[in-house]
Amino acid sequence: MPKISFNQTNTSIQIKEGTELARLPYLDPTTPLKFGCRQGQCGACAIRLISGEENLSPKTKQERETLSRLKLDSSRLACQCAVKGDIIIDLN
Repeated sequence: MPKISFNQTNTSIQIKEGTELARLPYLDPTTPLKFGCRQGQCGACAIRLISGEENLSPKTKQERETLSRLKLDSSRLACQCAVKGDIIIDLN
């Protein structure tokens, strides 16, 4: 099972492979991720990865457009990501 770690809180959660990050608050209410529209349009859930970029699903067209518009090209939108392996999220 993939492990998602959060650098600032020194916490982690294990989830089933293929689970979308948007489901984390439902699986563990203490998850420190924030979400807005959950459709890849607002950018409220933009995250930076310390490691594990290759363990997320590819960027969707909507995600690429939103990140480009917000000038966050090196980030990911958590609401658009499914997890395939371990990742470490930077909460700064």
